[in-house]
Amino acid sequence: MNHSTRARAYERVARLTGAHLDLPTFLDEASALLATALPHDAACWHTMDPATLIETGFHLENMPQAPDAEVAALAYLPDDFNSFVALARADRHSGVLSAATGGHPERSLRYRELLRPNGVTGELRTSCVVDGTCWGNFAFFRETPADFTEDELDFAHDLAAVLGGGFRGAVVRGRSGGAAAGLWPGLLLFDENRRVESATGPARHWLGELGFRGSPGEGPLPYALLMVAEHARGAAADASVRVRGESGSWVELHASPASGGGPGRIAVILQSATAPSVASLLSAAYGLTPRERELVGLVLRGCGTGEIATRLFISPHTVQGHLKSVFAKTGVRSRRELVTRVFTPDPGTSEGPDRRTSDG
Repeated sequence: MNHSTRARAYERVARLTGAHLDLPTFLDEASALLATALPHDAACWHTMDPATLIETGFHLENMPQAPDAEVAALAYLPDDFNSFVALARADRHSGVLSAATGGHPERSLRYRELLRPNGVTGELRTSCVVDGTCWGNFAFFRETPADFTEDELDFAHDLAAVLGGGFRGAVVRGRSGGAAAGLWPGLLLFDENRRVESATGPARHWLGELGFRGSPGEGPLPYALLMVAEHARGAAADASVRVRGESGSWVELHASPASGGGPGRIAVILQSATAPSVASLLSAAYGLTPRERELVGLVLRGCGTGEIATRLFISPHTVQGHLKSVFAKTGVRSRRELVTRVFTPDPGTSEGPDRRTSDG
């Protein structure tokens, strides 16, 4: 592949970032542009929670099936070669499996259990990092005996920031606008075989927010739910993630190892995301500076200009200057709009939860 072809593809992908596309359209367009510049037989794109680096959604291209919990345990946890977490934190954000394993891809559990059985030799992974934050990733695959070259690896690394900008922009465009959830948190308990052992009534509502319409014990569960549970199981520690629900409201998932009944049991709490939690994510997505993020946090707590100035050891005039910058970046004109339109996950939840326990 010649340099001019890749340069044109890079420029076109960069233009997509500013085209205000929703995420599925952005990924479809990016895939089409890269089909020639970075040829591949199949691909899997993922959104990520930038705070926890846990995958929250996927977009498949010529893949045989959607990832389930067992695939997640093999493909996405950070203890194999070229994990997305490691690539996000490295200086180089792309990796080719054959190179990472010194020409012996069979050293990778992912290769032995997933790639080789599906006739795949070449795997190129990239974490899409912009301004030091990872918003998504992709894996491209080539069927045996094809593989990816060092030049293609470099090109994928060059793409990491522009694609990261596209993922980040989709977070902003997907900000909350839905009606209040109005339910208590829901609880799902998984047994050691990854089956749903029990579920509370409100959990059904939250599963619906994540696009699941069946019974908790049947059918493939939402991808973000599977991922956060697998991270908690693999690390034997708490894990959490934020994801936008179908109504536009943000949902938080918290997974923890559960005591009793043997190892491997995981409890997952699903609930409405808090304003500070969403604020941290959207502050990063809008490109707010650390000082601007501090200021937004105080605005969300109801602090006035004088109190903000005292807490941050700056003048009221400087507070107003920072606010103007925040307004410009988020597209609002007042503190009220900043709180209600941008950083509050669901305006209807401010008066507390409705104590229903039905499916809603």
